[in-house]
Amino acid sequence: MTSDEIVSEISRKNRDAFPMLDECEYLSRDQVLDLMDAAAMRGFQFGSNVALSMVQGALLVQLARAPDLQEKPRH
Repeated sequence: MTSDEIVSEISRKNRDAFPMLDECEYLSRDQVLDLMDAAAMRGFQFGSNVALSMVQGALLVQLARAPDLQEKPRH
């Protein structure tokens, strides 16, 4: 995913989580902070998943490039 796609995905999920009621204009300070915390955690989780995927991909490439140890003759 590109950085724009990541931001778009996080933004969409944040907006889906935000209540679509007229009363949203009157959220308490704690409600706003809870929403901010939830959004931050979703962003962190998404970023962690992307980073883990990148590391797994890099390891797979390294393993694919490594010589096959089973085919080497033993002395």
